[in-house]
Amino acid sequence: MKDLVSSWVMGGFVGVLGLVGLVMASGARDDAIYGFGLGVFVFAVLFVFVLIKRGFDAAERPGG
Repeated sequence: MKDLVSSWVMGGFVGVLGLVGLVMASGARDDAIYGFGLGVFVFAVLFVFVLIKRGFDAAERPGG
């Protein structure tokens, strides 16, 4: 149960961070900030997908 709650909290935090990166990229006036914002967004999406994969893998384990 503790791992499930921490995954939800971490996923929500990283999701908000990804949205902040997307907003940063949309308002960027130079290429460095644009690239950084998109990088943060891509990292957040991949991180959330890894959390989802870990959740499904844990559910498939015997006794999980």
